[in-house]
Amino acid sequence: MFYIVIAIILFSFNNVLWKKNLKKSNIFFLITYRAFFTSSFALLLIVFFYSNKSFNLDDFIRITSGSALGAIGLFCMLNIIKNKSLQWIGIYNLLGIIFTAIYLWYFEKIHIAKTLIGFSITIFGFILYLSSNLNVKMRITIKHHVLLLVMVLCFTSSSIIHWKNLINEIPPIFIIVNQELLVFILGFIILIYKRNDFKIQSLLKDQFYAVLVMSGVIFFALACSFIGLKIVNPLISGIVFLANPLTTIVFSAYFFKETISIKNWLAITIISIGACPRLR
Repeated sequence: MFYIVIAIILFSFNNVLWKKNLKKSNIFFLITYRAFFTSSFALLLIVFFYSNKSFNLDDFIRITSGSALGAIGLFCMLNIIKNKSLQWIGIYNLLGIIFTAIYLWYFEKIHIAKTLIGFSITIFGFILYLSSNLNVKMRITIKHHVLLLVMVLCFTSSSIIHWKNLINEIPPIFIIVNQELLVFILGFIILIYKRNDFKIQSLLKDQFYAVLVMSGVIFFALACSFIGLKIVNPLISGIVFLANPLTTIVFSAYFFKETISIKNWLAITIISIGACPRLR
């Protein structure tokens, strides 16, 4: 659980960096530039510490399939973020947790009844957060619903596949480099298609240090996330990660002097209680 909490903190800090850097950049450029540095750093670590490690074709296919689903889910999410339908991401994340619970209970025979108290408290806190931040005037199209459904199915499947990879002793660093390389390739293709929409050469120079910091943060966030996923399971990981938007609110309040509502403070408190190890 410790690693997951650290991952949530790092992902929340990364969200704040996104909010800051997107004011001067393009979302697809930023994710592609970041993935280049993250995958390069991970490759260097593999060369120095895992140069003798080898995988068979089945291992590579399993890692790549999980990474590909994660990359597709990420770009679906970016399309939603671009259209500012953020609360819908939270709603569909709850759907993803239901999918995960059903899979683990039916296929993996994992008993989840003893964790229902903590899960119920956490989900209640998250629903309170959603209700207090819901923009009732916001509407999204069928296309956005399809993107959200694809996103949650990809993220859920990716999490389950990587969980199996990790318990089969695949080092997290190999999953990180595989996933980030796929994100870079997919992002690069999108950038070629959108190359006339913004000045890439200018952004490469202006965003260098900012993206370098983001790459370091997301690398350690992914590493802690995968280590935590190996120790627990995708259901517990997914439930605890519901705290991510709330911890992002706390970071935003600190860095951008934003006000946190009483309902959000209450939601943060409830989710913290639900994530307590004694309720797991």
